[in-house]
Amino acid sequence: MAIASKNIFANTTSRSVRAESIDSFGSTIDVNNTKHKRDNSTTSSTGSTADDVSDTSYQFHLKKRTVSVVNNSNSLHFDLNLPPNHSLTEDEHHLCDALSSIVVLDSHSCKVQGLLDTYSAHLIDMGNHLLEGLRDCAPTQLAARVGDFNENLFYEMQDCEKDIGSIILDSGVVGGDVDRILLNKDVQEFESAIREALKHDKLDYRGSYLQTEQTMYQPAHVDYDYPILKQYGGKLFLAFFPLSKEGTFLQLWKATTKDDYDDSTTVEGTVVYVPYGKMLIVPSDTIHGGGFKRGCTGNLRFHLYIELLEDDNEAFEQGELLNHPMNRYTEEHDRRRELCERFVDANGLDRLLGVFFED
Repeated sequence: MAIASKNIFANTTSRSVRAESIDSFGSTIDVNNTKHKRDNSTTSSTGSTADDVSDTSYQFHLKKRTVSVVNNSNSLHFDLNLPPNHSLTEDEHHLCDALSSIVVLDSHSCKVQGLLDTYSAHLIDMGNHLLEGLRDCAPTQLAARVGDFNENLFYEMQDCEKDIGSIILDSGVVGGDVDRILLNKDVQEFESAIREALKHDKLDYRGSYLQTEQTMYQPAHVDYDYPILKQYGGKLFLAFFPLSKEGTFLQLWKATTKDDYDDSTTVEGTVVYVPYGKMLIVPSDTIHGGGFKRGCTGNLRFHLYIELLEDDNEAFEQGELLNHPMNRYTEEHDRRRELCERFVDANGLDRLLGVFFED
């Protein structure tokens, strides 16, 4: 049976505290056209829920303006709350370009599939009862800060003793036989989807709550030390899924091999948005960074460490690798250099701080 995390802190919080910050909106601008067409024509769009399969609208209330990000056949739109026939300023054009580069992971479009293929990643659906249960039993205050340069991320690692269903049920947030049956169904489908995506029948996993205090983009890093990645990386995966309808943002970088290593070449990140109800799975050696905040929950999310189990795992007992996550921010072949010197933020990401992401 798949093993997950244990909630070792008894504190809980009400769901009302974790209400999402989503607003309605009117006119939108197709940012995919802004690079080619500067007539700034606007189109009307009706908002929809995050549970819709297509034409999904992600709407955000921002400082001084409202931006609505809409995934319509993987075409991003957003509302700058501008009057009709307004001519965009140069700064607004740059903002459009930066927003249009965010990849919304909620469809099987060519763009999304291309990104998943590039990173050998998988996108799976999550059940509402599982998500609501994990959110409701989340500690009010997470136990520790991530020890990177920014110290803006809180986390609380869970023990490798129970599956996710047991974590939720033992917290007492689920009552009634019907709710328990629906939760159990979600957990079974969740574990089945992971096994199907990774094409492996036997696995273990460990989870950690994550929350952002304020937006400071996390430096590029990997989640295991390089010797573990070199020997066991093929058996390890990472996963991320939001616990509120704010969703979660993540920056990904495509690593170069040792043969392709060139310390004079920089690699720009790609920012992805994982909507509520989706989970992104990536290989354990994926260079990534979080640190994005939107809304009152600090983008409360769950981070999974997944291990594929074999008949023997050499020096490690079954599941023992999950006890060894350790963020590494330096180059594998030169520990004097930080990964962020070569793996730099996505183009225009600085323009979104304080406008799209909360500082």
